[in-house]
Amino acid sequence: MENTQTKKPFGERIKNLFKSFTLYEKIWFFSIVILAVAFAFIFPETDEPDYNLTLKNFNSEYVNTEKTFNIIDFNGTQGEFVIDGIKIDDKEYALTDYFGYSEYTIDGESPNTLTLKFKSGKSINANNKITFFCYQDSDEGTISLTITNDNNEILYKSTISFDEKETDSYLITQKSFMVSAAWITLLYVLDVILNIACELLISKQSKWNFIVSLGVEVVEILVCVFCAYRFATMATTLFFWIPCDIISFILWNKHPDEQKEELTVVKKLTPIQDVIIIAAIAVWTVGVGYLLTLIEVEGGIFANNVVMKNIACYLDACVSAVGIANGLLILFRYREQWIAWYISAIIETVINIMAGQWILLVLKAGYLTNTTYGYIKWTKYIKNHPADGSKPLDAPAA
Repeated sequence: MENTQTKKPFGERIKNLFKSFTLYEKIWFFSIVILAVAFAFIFPETDEPDYNLTLKNFNSEYVNTEKTFNIIDFNGTQGEFVIDGIKIDDKEYALTDYFGYSEYTIDGESPNTLTLKFKSGKSINANNKITFFCYQDSDEGTISLTITNDNNEILYKSTISFDEKETDSYLITQKSFMVSAAWITLLYVLDVILNIACELLISKQSKWNFIVSLGVEVVEILVCVFCAYRFATMATTLFFWIPCDIISFILWNKHPDEQKEELTVVKKLTPIQDVIIIAAIAVWTVGVGYLLTLIEVEGGIFANNVVMKNIACYLDACVSAVGIANGLLILFRYREQWIAWYISAIIETVINIMAGQWILLVLKAGYLTNTTYGYIKWTKYIKNHPADGSKPLDAPAA
């Protein structure tokens, strides 16, 4: 049957699309926006400055300068601090070179984090100049630091306040940020708004979701760059999601509904296709997850917790597999993309909680509610528009 609908001007189509939103959809959208803004004020991103902590005035008058020391005792520390690098005699080293950790978290309330021992064959002495690269991961606190050896001989002892930049015992210099944390907060809010707008358009079977999605990709790339993290995610966005959005827009544009031009025809997977996709996700999760556990990445938030690090690796692998499956299912207009959204949203929620990204939890709440709504709408459409060409269930009698 030839589509005889007259093409409407772009502005009129956008206007009609907005009018097509139900009262529920408008309430849902603006509720999430208001929550995101509220969370931005309640849980704003805070600057966690990177510090260079240089130790001064070793107790060389009490010990032989050739003696070596291999234990750092942090007992008495208040608050939480993270060490992610070291400089000895003006040469920078990865923390793994001396301690076996990509980074080390010192938590004054966790006794098992208050003793750090050098790797076998590694040590320092009173002639060394030592600088730790670190940042404070709590609102306030001080480091109590004592360097000893196995004989409990003390090379250095000091209580360090990051508010006091220089004393006779230590020198603290601060690295500058690429951008202010306020801009990161703004990007998070923008990410929420664009994402929920995109998901709402998907639930309405609108091809314009892919145009909004391009805005999402730009924002998320900026977050990766400014936060200097998740570069694998940034690469996936650049080389998979952006091309996928463009191709999907073109393909969806070729399958408009015969009665409503704003809608795109959607369909569902066969049982065998379901099995193949689930198996592929499982294989990817196990294989890639295992490979990720073998990689030591500097700055990893679980670098000194092997169990949590491995859990995060498998979660990351799973969410990447589900994300790719989701993109392909959307590309080919399959209803099961909503199930992929469910899984992805739940895993991302866990990751956001682990990373303390509270604003993004609003986005996940929006995902989980609208995913149910979108799945129901697509299912109803498919039921009323059989793929075999038989008469729709809602078609009027002849």
